Amino acid sequence: MTGHTTPNGLPAGDEGLTENLRALAASFTAFLRARLHLAGIESKEAAAHYFKIILWLLAGLLGLFLGYIFLCIAAVFLLSKMLCVSWLWILLVMGGVHVAVAVAAVVIARSKFTQPMFGATITELKKDQQWLDKPRTN
Repeated sequence: MTGHTTPNGLPAGDEGLTENLRALAASFTAFLRARLHLAGIESKEAAAHYFKIILWLLAGLLGLFLGYIFLCIAAVFLLSKMLCVSWLWILLVMGGVHVAVAVAAVVIARSKFTQPMFGATITELKKDQQWLDKPRTN
């Protein structure tokens, strides 16, 4: 076996268990470091990608909101022309309807918010706590 040696100068095949374990740990650490570095690079790319998606969604919501406002204004003037009523009264009614819908949405959301979540999990955790608190008899 001339010429074949390990990094520490021992002949190949004579490294020993500790040297093999040390080499395995070093290889695993290098593998893990490379994977974490790759995950870091990809997470930055993903963050930029999702940021762009959020910006496009916000632009879409803004367009939807402005479109809704202009449609409401057009409906007010159309109804004013069709019903021969002042557009101020129609605008007042439309504003009242929108406020009523908003109040109803807030009331419904508040009632949903007060409902407890994770009920089954909390019940199981309470059972576990009671079991742990029971005195042990040998």
